[in-house]
Amino acid sequence: MRKVGPRLWLWIAVVLFGVVMVMHIGQPNIEEPVQKLRIIDVHEHIQSLGEAPKLLAAMDRVGIEKTLLMGSSWFTITLNHSVGFTRYDENNEGLLRIVQAYPGRFEAWPTVNPIDPRKLEKFKSLIERGATGLKLYSGHGLINSTTGDYMFHPIAIDDPQMFPLYAYCQEHFIPVCIHVNPGPKTPGFADEFVSMLRRFPDLKIDCPHFMLSSIKDSRLREFLDTFPNLYSDVSFGDHFAKAGQTRISKSPKKFRRLFEEYPDRFMFAADLVVTNARFKSEDWIGERLQSYVDMLTKKTYTSPTSPGKKLRGLALPKELADRILYKNYEEFIEKRPRGTTITREIDWSKMGVPKIDRKPGEASLPP
Repeated sequence: MRKVGPRLWLWIAVVLFGVVMVMHIGQPNIEEPVQKLRIIDVHEHIQSLGEAPKLLAAMDRVGIEKTLLMGSSWFTITLNHSVGFTRYDENNEGLLRIVQAYPGRFEAWPTVNPIDPRKLEKFKSLIERGATGLKLYSGHGLINSTTGDYMFHPIAIDDPQMFPLYAYCQEHFIPVCIHVNPGPKTPGFADEFVSMLRRFPDLKIDCPHFMLSSIKDSRLREFLDTFPNLYSDVSFGDHFAKAGQTRISKSPKKFRRLFEEYPDRFMFAADLVVTNARFKSEDWIGERLQSYVDMLTKKTYTSPTSPGKKLRGLALPKELADRILYKNYEEFIEKRPRGTTITREIDWSKMGVPKIDRKPGEASLPP
C-alpha cells in the first residue's frame, strides 16, 4: 500500500476542516435562542369577561404580554346607532372583572359620559377598585344616524364641566386615551383639543390612530411638537385597518421617517372590538394583531384585511421597534409631569383646518 506523505495529510486535514465549517455554518446555533419581541397593546375593546379567554389565547400566540382594555359604549360593541352611547357603566364593571380574573395581563381604562354629573365620583371609585386609566370619546366625530347629533360629543372637549375630571387625572398622573377627529370633517374639534391641552399641560394623553392625521402628517407633527405629554398609537381599528395599512404600504419611507423623528411618542395597538360575534374567533383576533406587529417589523407581510396581497412594512430596526412595541408605554406610564410649559403656538397653516372663531368651552356642532 502506498504511504500517505505529510503534504497529502495536510491537504486532507484542510479539506475536512472546510467541510466541518460549512456544515456548522449551515446549522442553527441551538445554544442561542431566538430573540422574542416584547409587546404591550395599549388600545383594545372587549364586550365582557366571556370573551377574555379567546383574546388572551390570541395574545399568547402573538407574544403580547399585556393589553389595555378601553371602556366601551353599547354602540361600540354592536355598531347599532339606535342604542347610542349607553351601557358604558356595565362595560366598565366587566373590565374590572377581567383584570381581577387575569392579574398582570390586562389593564382597565373605563369611560364616562361627559354630561353625567357623577362622572368624577364614578371614575374615582373605579380607580380605587383597580382601574389605571381613563378612556374618553369627546372628540369623536361620528354622527348618530338616528338623531343627527354627534354620538360622543355632547359638550366641547374644553367644556368647564370636564375640568375637575382632567384636573384629577393630571394631579394623580392618570393617563387618558381620548379619540379626537381634528380634520376638516369635524370643524372646531382641533381647536377644542388644543384649548384643553393648553389648560392641562401636565396631563398624559394618548390620542390614538396617529391622531387621525396619518394623511395630514403636518398636523400630527404640530401636535407632537407643541405638547410634550401628548402621545399616539399605531392602531387603525378593525374597519379602517385595510385603508391604514395600505397607506403605510404605499409610503413606508414617510412613516419610517415619522417614527425616527418621534421615536418616543408612538405606542403599539390594534383597536379591535372583541365581542361574542361568531366570526371574531381567536384566529380572527390573532391574525389582525400579528399584522400590526408585522407592519412595524417586516419588510413585506400579509394581512387578513387585504387577502392575497403583499404589503410593504416598515422593517424598523429592533431598537426603534422595541420603543413602539413596549418601551414607550412603560415610559408613558412612569412619567410624572410637573410644571410643563408650552413654549410654542400652533401653526394653523399646517393643521389642514382653519382656527375656529369660538368662545372657550363652546361646542362644535355637526356640519
